[in-house]
Amino acid sequence: MSKILIALAITLLTGFHGISQCDKKIKWNSSKAEMFDTNGALLDTKTGIITVETDQQKISVSFKESTEAGLEGIIKEKTCDWKEAFRNGKTIYHTTVNIDGKTSDAKFTIEAKDGKTIITLAIEIMEGKKFLIYVDTYEEVK
Repeated sequence: MSKILIALAITLLTGFHGISQCDKKIKWNSSKAEMFDTNGALLDTKTGIITVETDQQKISVSFKESTEAGLEGIIKEKTCDWKEAFRNGKTIYHTTVNIDGKTSDAKFTIEAKDGKTIITLAIEIMEGKKFLIYVDTYEEVK
C-alpha cells in the first residue's frame, strides 16, 4: 500500500512541476528553423540565433542575425500538458499575431519528447505553411 502512495505522490509532484513551467517566463534558444508547405515540402531554412520567449501574456520569436522584424503573439488560450517538465509533454498557445499589417490567429506548439524540443508555428493567413524551430537550450527568465 505504501508503494502505491509513494508512486501517486511522485506522479502528482512531477505533474504539478510540469504545469508550473507553463506559468514561468522561459527563453527557448535555437540555431535552426525550417518552413514547410501544406504537403510537407521544405521551403526555407534559417540558421543563426533564434530566440522564442514565452510568458503569461505573449510569445515572441526573434532572429538575431536578421534584418526581419520578429513575431509576437498575444496569448488568447493556453493548454499545458507536461508529464515530465521540459522533457516530455506539450504546451499549445492560441494567439493573435500581426504580419504585414494584418491580424491573424496563430498556434504555437512547444513539444518535447525524450528531452528533444520542437516549437511548431502555424499562422492562419500563411495558408497551411508551418514553421519548425528546433530548440537547443532553454532557461527560465527571472
